[in-house]
Formats: sequence, structure tokens, C-alpha cells
Amino acid sequence: MDDEIFLTHILEETRFFLPRIVLILCVVLCMIAPIHAERVFFSDGTLYDASLSKDDILERFEEYTGEGPVIVFHDLICQSCQDAMDYFREFEQVYPEISIEYYDLHGNMTNKLLFEKYMKNYHQANLLAPTAFVGPAGIEGNESIRLVFEPFTLLYVDNQ
Repeated sequence: MDDEIFLTHILEETRFFLPRIVLILCVVLCMIAPIHAERVFFSDGTLYDASLSKDDILERFEEYTGEGPVIVFHDLICQSCQDAMDYFREFEQVYPEISIEYYDLHGNMTNKLLFEKYMKNYHQANLLAPTAFVGPAGIEGNESIRLVFEPFTLLYVDNQ
């Protein structure tokens, strides 16, 4: 009889314990898994997609009246940001004449407030690092940066 009570107790404990362990594992996995955010957008809030023709994109750069350097927001502890920074170093070796300003968001409230200002100016919310602002265009995410940063930057510099 004692064995029966013991087994019943073990089964009941496992029934309550196992879901808690699964929940804890899910939370930990969500915390350590990288969040991939990829987005290309313009200063009017329009998202870049396949429906935009080359002429539409060229027109946005030609009509843009703002001036200034290319701006990059990154975070030193972000792996995607480190990959993007490797790309920017390569870009700067090829185009040393193009000025890029870098702002590290890690623990820097001034840079975070500046990033929020850019998000507001470009009609975007919840952007993640790395994000580059190239004239009328914003580029979020390592893959998007590698895909369109160079042509957009060259367009921007040519139209200044």
C-alpha cells in the first residue's frame, strides 16, 4: 500500500512540475533567440517593397532636400550589429570619402533619444539595431543593410 501512495505522489508532483519546467525553458529560449528585424522604409513612412519601381526609388532620392551624413545606430552587444559593423568597415574601405556617423545604443540614453527622434521623423515605431538612415531611406537589419545600403548610399551622395 505504501508503494501505491508513493507512486501516486510522484505522478502528481510530476504533473505539476513538468509544465513549469517547459514554461521556464520557453521563456529562456525566447530571451536568448535572436530577433531578426528586417525593414526598408522611406522618410514619409512608406515601406520598400516589390511594387516600387527603380524610378520611384530614384525619384525619392532626387526629391529629398535633407543633407548630412549617413547615420548608423547599433548596439555593441548585438550579434547582428557586429555583423553589420563588419560590413560597414568593408564599405568604408571601398568608399573612404563617404561620411558615416555611428551611434551605439548600449547604455547610452542620449543616443537612444536620438534614435527615437529618427524613428519619429521617418514615421516608424519599434525599430531595432542595426538601423541605418541614408537620406530619405531607413534600413533596419543586417540582411537589409547588406542588400541595399551601398546602392542607396551612392544614390544619396550623388544627389547631394
